[in-house]
Amino acid sequence: MEKEQKNRRKSGIARWWRAWQLRLEKLAAGRKGLGGIAVASFLETTIIPVPIEILIAPIMAASRRRGIIVATVTLFGSIAGAVFLYLIAYGLSDEFIRPLVEMTGGQQEFQEVEKRFESGGFWVVFAISITPVPMQLAALAAGATTYPFWLFVVAIGISRALRYYGLWVLVLGFGAGIARIFEGKKPSKGPGGDRKPVP
Repeated sequence: MEKEQKNRRKSGIARWWRAWQLRLEKLAAGRKGLGGIAVASFLETTIIPVPIEILIAPIMAASRRRGIIVATVTLFGSIAGAVFLYLIAYGLSDEFIRPLVEMTGGQQEFQEVEKRFESGGFWVVFAISITPVPMQLAALAAGATTYPFWLFVVAIGISRALRYYGLWVLVLGFGAGIARIFEGKKPSKGPGGDRKPVP
């Protein structure tokens, strides 16, 4: 029963994300789209562990100049989301954090991340935030263990910058289809998958 409820919740989130994705793609044609990208990046870091790269790669592929702007906006949205979770975990008790933990990866995974923080917090945040792993666990664990805030922000900033600007460089070379690797799939060569950015 519990497993069925979790599956239903995940399915609902996936449907909501697809609807948001379509909306954001429409907004992305103009300047207002950058605000939508920032919001989507914030949500991806806080409550929706779905790789935003799938969404921003085609936008990056449309224009070389716009690509770096999109990467920057995505970076700031992600940092804001991580800081938000850190502050929540830092200021609230375990009882309030538990529902968030269950949503992102489960109590067992959260405890494992907490243990890893004891041996090397900076590199834990750095490694998690540069790979396709839910960032929520690292942010919550950092706040719950009162890990130094400035080190947390530095780790997030550097690693996420490498991730998003790195994606931009990959899109320049290989097209938008390269973002499929964040879904655990092979890069696409279908429509738009091999499209290269224009100046």
